[in-house]
Amino acid sequence: MRLRENGVTWQEIDGELVILDLVSSTYLTTNGSGAFTAKLLQEDRTPDDLADALVAEYGIPADVAQRDAGAFVDALRDRGLLVEG
Repeated sequence: MRLRENGVTWQEIDGELVILDLVSSTYLTTNGSGAFTAKLLQEDRTPDDLADALVAEYGIPADVAQRDAGAFVDALRDRGLLVEG
């Protein structure tokens, strides 16, 4: 899965990310770890890839990283911002 490119724009502001879906006129804001994770999704990644990257970057426990990565992916999916395949 990766972030959808068509009809989506994003801007990083002070370490946070604002992702705007131009088609539905909806947006999602992230904190610093969300911005980090979203940037990883410019290429195809699995939820496990995201969790592993969060552990490496922030030194958090693997179960916390799995939960956080899953919640972030769910939020993106709910807003139609992911391309999966």
